[in-house]
Amino acid sequence: MKQIISVILAICFLLNSPLTANATTSSNSLNISAESAILIDADTGEILYEKNSNKPMYPASTTKIMTALLTLENANLNDKIIIDKETPFTDGSRIYVLEGEQFTVDQLLHALLIESANDAAVALAKHISGNIEDFVKLMNKRAKELGAKNTHFANPNGLPNHEHVTTAYDLAMIAKYAMTIPKFREIVKTVRYKIPPTNKQSETRYLKNTNRLLWGTGSRNKILYKGKWIDIKYDIVDGIKTGYTTEAQQCLVATAFKNNRRLISVVLKAIGTNVYTDTRTLLDFGFDNFKNMNIVKTGEIITNVKIPNGTEKNLNLITQTKLTKTFPINKKIDKIDKKIELNQKIKAPITKGEVLGKVIYILNGNKIGQVNLIAEKSIDEKAIYKFIKKIKDPKSYSFLKYILYIFIIYIIWRTIVTIKRLKRRRLRRKRY
Repeated sequence: MKQIISVILAICFLLNSPLTANATTSSNSLNISAESAILIDADTGEILYEKNSNKPMYPASTTKIMTALLTLENANLNDKIIIDKETPFTDGSRIYVLEGEQFTVDQLLHALLIESANDAAVALAKHISGNIEDFVKLMNKRAKELGAKNTHFANPNGLPNHEHVTTAYDLAMIAKYAMTIPKFREIVKTVRYKIPPTNKQSETRYLKNTNRLLWGTGSRNKILYKGKWIDIKYDIVDGIKTGYTTEAQQCLVATAFKNNRRLISVVLKAIGTNVYTDTRTLLDFGFDNFKNMNIVKTGEIITNVKIPNGTEKNLNLITQTKLTKTFPINKKIDKIDKKIELNQKIKAPITKGEVLGKVIYILNGNKIGQVNLIAEKSIDEKAIYKFIKKIKDPKSYSFLKYILYIFIIYIIWRTIVTIKRLKRRRLRRKRY
């Protein structure tokens, strides 16, 4: 009864509190068993729920999200990889690669994300960076670039290492970017895949996705959810990656698409199938209680500025990107104000797409986002201003000064010549 009351109070507070840049729900409002969790909107990046989301945790094989995106950024899918003599001895889940065996990057990516193959992760890392150490440096560098705050990777597959840690928040940021890559989206929703016989293996390798949200039906794939036993499989889920070690327990980064919205959830250190119950609880909560609102579209005209020195007098400034925000579904949205800030002294020449300012959107006195304002088209400078600019240019001034000196010398010379001629004429007249 106390739990029911706390949930009601939390939702009431959420729906009646002032809206800020995000609409985070505290860990007390949902019954999430995992030690750490987060739910974000993939489009806006806003946090809809969090529980210990910045606590360093062992990520297990969810690490492979980073390995996969780095592979997609730095390798060609048709590249050939020949397995070295050390990689076959990788511990844990694997596809049992053999020394001298040849694979494509595409095949090993599928093994990495579907079968969660640790040996595939090592092979890909070596292909990209030459060795594991340099690949790990690349992982940590890229993680920071994607917004990770408390991540330190020590290997490409998530095998136990006390220095190999991340957070639910950081994994959500990494997954958010990874889901923008078409090939990544394609692989993580694939249930089955096969690697045909190779130069060293005469049998086909059959892979099955470790994420039961994609296929888990029947008596062995049930979870107790809202008082009912239901299939783990959830039709709106289309990725991303599971993970498990004894230290990390069950980990799952998942994504779902519904009503033109995509959510990403992260659950770390859950016990058994609770990882799926927690994930479904988070996803349903996000879809049932929040909505996205398009504040402004890409390419929308916001203002018009005068270009006094341009070949055209006026220029439209348009939005560089769209701005979408997430709000509680039943919350009444008051008027959203906007504040335009332009660069000082906007003048030609101007290139189409050049950033000339920004527009800030404000709700109830709080900034909810901003978008760059760019030039709708290019505008050249008037000829007279180009000429004046050339004259003022130090290089042009030196040249003109040199020309002026020559002209003065010429005038002096012409004057002397003229005077001499006049004197000769006078002398001739006197003689006659």
